[in-house]
Amino acid sequence: MLLVPGEPSRLSTCIACGEAFKKDELSGLLYCVHCDLVLSMVPEGRTYLLLGGSGSGKSVFSYKLMDLYLRSSRPCIFVAVDEPPSQLRSSIKSLVDGLARAEDERLLTFIDCYSCLGGFASQEKYHLDSPSDLNGLGFLLTKLTAEVGSKSPVRVFIDSVTAMFAHCEPEAILKFLYSTSARVKNSGGSLVFTLNEGAVTPETQKRMEQLADGLVELRSDESQGIRYYRFSKVRGRLYFDTWLPLFVKDRAIMLAPPEDLQTRERFYKTFELIRKETSSEGPNLGS
Repeated sequence: MLLVPGEPSRLSTCIACGEAFKKDELSGLLYCVHCDLVLSMVPEGRTYLLLGGSGSGKSVFSYKLMDLYLRSSRPCIFVAVDEPPSQLRSSIKSLVDGLARAEDERLLTFIDCYSCLGGFASQEKYHLDSPSDLNGLGFLLTKLTAEVGSKSPVRVFIDSVTAMFAHCEPEAILKFLYSTSARVKNSGGSLVFTLNEGAVTPETQKRMEQLADGLVELRSDESQGIRYYRFSKVRGRLYFDTWLPLFVKDRAIMLAPPEDLQTRERFYKTFELIRKETSSEGPNLGS
């Protein structure tokens, strides 16, 4: 579900699918139960980099995006680097609908790359034994992509690549991302990976931005307690490139339109064009 703070006089129907909005009485926000606007902004068959500082919402954004795919029975592989899958399951269960069921049906598969970083044995079926074994990770991803993606292309999430730089040379990580991106996209799937801004050299970060088809930047305003996001690049797709407030609550992503009237008008016009572009490509995903 996507909730959009809206003006009743202007937003009576969803700007993604055109269906009538419902109103959340508690928050006063308008929301659509028919489609997910975020997926109109994140076309498939591409590689995305989620870039931002610590606490900016990179992981949450990736969890929510994964939830949108899983609710449409689209298989996902999640490479857990920043925390073990055992803890990850607890932290994301409020954001990912039917997490246990998705794993049982092999719609969701975890790869544990965290345990080897701490030097202890993994309890997961799929895991790495060495944090520097990028070839092993690539082989495992290829194997699982073929297994779980027999009926639908696979979406691969890596959260995050930041810790990999403590154990692998930047060139090896870039090579791994290039090859993984090519394999996943060749099968019709998507790759989403996160990176802490400033954790690598400017040259390495620039190269990672260049290999991505889409760049989503996130930042946090601690004084206001608000997270912001913007699409800085989406290759082959129209996108809205202005910073917008981003709120995530339970199973909803809430996008607040700009306060500035001129920017808000551009916001509406951009998403109207995205809506037309998306509808010409095929039906939106249902919730």
